[in-house]
Amino acid sequence: MNFRTKAAAALAAVGIATGALMSMASGADAASAPCSGYTYRSKAAVNVPLLGGTRVTVGYTYWYQKSYAHSPTRMCAVTRPASAYAGKTNWLYVALESNAGIDRDGGNYRYYAGPVTVARSGRVSVYAEVGLKTGKKYSTTVDSI
Repeated sequence: MNFRTKAAAALAAVGIATGALMSMASGADAASAPCSGYTYRSKAAVNVPLLGGTRVTVGYTYWYQKSYAHSPTRMCAVTRPASAYAGKTNWLYVALESNAGIDRDGGNYRYYAGPVTVARSGRVSVYAEVGLKTGKKYSTTVDSI
């Protein structure tokens, strides 16, 4: 093998390895970009009830926390569609509510609604809604943290 062929093979191997590493990013890592600088706390599924009691997940809400030395902790959240619906325009909604106030974002988005942020004062409620092209919207109170 000549030098050019070896170099091309090495570069191809690096490209394949880089692509594999990038595709292994967890959902939390992939969703954190809108809330960069915050620490991942949890995620919850937005489910659709079907006949027979089964449920289908149509989206996820991720929430994050940032603590400061001399000011209140802040929370951040985003709602993303499930991978089957990502890249297609869907109704997405996310809201955070605390004693300090409420922040919400909703609309027809392709990848996520948010980020929304509030100061953590007492309990913080996280709300999410995902609407599909069928015209139905599925909402849930995700959690109270």
